[in-house]
Amino acid sequence: MAISNISQIGQSGLKAAKAGIATAGHNIANASTEGYSRQRVITDPTLPGSSSFGHNFFGNGTEVSRVERVNDEFVEKQIRNSNRELSHFEEKSMALSQIEEVFNEMGGDGLNRMVSKFFNEFRQLSTGPENIGLKSAVREAGQSLTHEFHRLQKQIVEIREHLDSRIQTSVAEANALAKDVAELNDKIRLQESNNGPPNDLLDKRDSVIKKLSAYMELSAFKDNSGGVNLDIRGVGPLVAGSRSETIQGIRTLSDGQGKEDGMLDISSSGSVHGRITHQIQGGKLGALLEARDQVISSVLGRLDEMAFAVAQSVNEIHSQGYNQSGITGVDFFEPVELKGASGSIQISDEILSDASRIATAAEPDSPGDNRIALAISGLQAQKILGDDHSTIDEWYNSIVSDIGSQSSHTQFALSRERDIVTQLGRVRDQISGVSVDEETTRLLEFQHTFEASAKIIQLADEMFKTILSLKRD
Repeated sequence: MAISNISQIGQSGLKAAKAGIATAGHNIANASTEGYSRQRVITDPTLPGSSSFGHNFFGNGTEVSRVERVNDEFVEKQIRNSNRELSHFEEKSMALSQIEEVFNEMGGDGLNRMVSKFFNEFRQLSTGPENIGLKSAVREAGQSLTHEFHRLQKQIVEIREHLDSRIQTSVAEANALAKDVAELNDKIRLQESNNGPPNDLLDKRDSVIKKLSAYMELSAFKDNSGGVNLDIRGVGPLVAGSRSETIQGIRTLSDGQGKEDGMLDISSSGSVHGRITHQIQGGKLGALLEARDQVISSVLGRLDEMAFAVAQSVNEIHSQGYNQSGITGVDFFEPVELKGASGSIQISDEILSDASRIATAAEPDSPGDNRIALAISGLQAQKILGDDHSTIDEWYNSIVSDIGSQSSHTQFALSRERDIVTQLGRVRDQISGVSVDEETTRLLEFQHTFEASAKIIQLADEMFKTILSLKRD
């Protein structure tokens, strides 16, 4: 073996050691970087050459073949899925908590108490059917009841509008992330074509895909050029190579599936059907749409049924009764349509202007007749809702109970997903995380390798000088 070969071996060791030191330093610098995957230098021995010493072959040192990142794609996929579920339950829990707060009666009189007070006032009126003071109390109780219906309807509509604005924000954020994935696909393809390891770009792309997956259910698969293509599950492509599709929200009329007039309808440039509002599942966006179009629509619909049943049933009895002036055919509430009844129910103008028009008697000119007042007060215990299966109290309690049950289930699922995400994070840290202590140890090893390789070069140089001195002699 020539002395120059020995020097080359030392130089290859220097290069490998420098690569190791640079990689370990890069790892340490990014120890706290979110989504960073630990990198390591892979070296291969340089193939031995021929030798003048018989059949012996001596090695030619080492060479750096690549710098690879330590990453488990299966674990990354599990983390994406768990983050999607976590975001879904976080968003749904927030919406349900807001709705629960609207129905919270701990701080004062709520709808349930207002309903009881209204019918109790009619019950009290039956003890003095001609008492104008008791009739005024009935009117005031009726006004309080309608105001409570209005309050609930208004606050729930405000929550729906808030969710709609969050949907608009989420759509914009998802579009920006999809564009980032497409751009990273292009950068990774370019860097790989130049034989450069795109490790940091791969980490960044994984991180962006993880964030994007939190918005909706996506399918991810790699193409032949190393790009990651993303499809919205059940809809169509969102990212294809270096191109990203866009989703957008358009305010349209009610679609009969829970989306009300003026609320955002979601469409995608990558779907042949265009509108995909009810195809988006999972994640933050799926939870917002579910809360807006299913949960809130159901609550408002049931409130409307309750308000409509109260107004219609009270009017049906009251309009048949007579007041002390012998007047009949007066509605206690203004007639309402079923849809939107909770927001439009109100005392009729006749009763509002004159409480004495409240009917109590079943027949004209019947002083002391209280049958109409008793009949109206008895409505509270009658099954007039849900195809005559529920009383007013039972109907209202079922609304509150269902919201509480959904909230409790969501909170349980949220807690479970948080535990899963935490556990998967630990698994990823064990595989891809950076241990500063381990990297420091590697730095010392590479430092010693560098010094030893330099010693080999120095030795080869001294050997060469010795040979030169022999020729002079």
